[in-house]
Amino acid sequence: SGVLFTFGDDLPEISALDDYRPNTITRLLARDGQVIGEFATERRNVIEYDQMSPFFRNAVIATEDADFEQHFGLSATRILVTLVNDVLKGEMAGASTITQQLARNLFPIGFEKTVERKVREAVLAIQLERRYTKREIFTFYANQIIFGHGAYGVESASRMYFDKSAKDLTLD
Repeated sequence: SGVLFTFGDDLPEISALDDYRPNTITRLLARDGQVIGEFATERRNVIEYDQMSPFFRNAVIATEDADFEQHFGLSATRILVTLVNDVLKGEMAGASTITQQLARNLFPIGFEKTVERKVREAVLAIQLERRYTKREIFTFYANQIIFGHGAYGVESASRMYFDKSAKDLTLD
């Protein structure tokens, strides 16, 4: 309760995601419907969960958060193991779940490695898990995350790197 009291007041409203509208590409079309120009600060095409290849979904979960379907926004096991490694090796490693990464990327809580930021991120992650389904959280994540070289979201990244839609991605 003390943590929620201390950090809860100035956290963003999770319900803002109910109207999720991230920056996307603006396309200028000719009269015949042909694209003649594109403008964007973030090259992003928002897609639904079912428009993503199951290979992509499974690969992200396997590499980023193997316990995604089981946890409540935080992985106590990962936090404990990372904390022990941090103390023993003297280096700060990440233990963020997909939900925590989403919270950090969606809301202005910063990216610096501080205890305060991690607590805010954890509180937001728990709130996200209470309000949205795992499918919704994964969809927000896949549309929000930056895949490098200006590709925001899985659809833009898939088109940029593989010249195909995210639903057509294979394991290879």
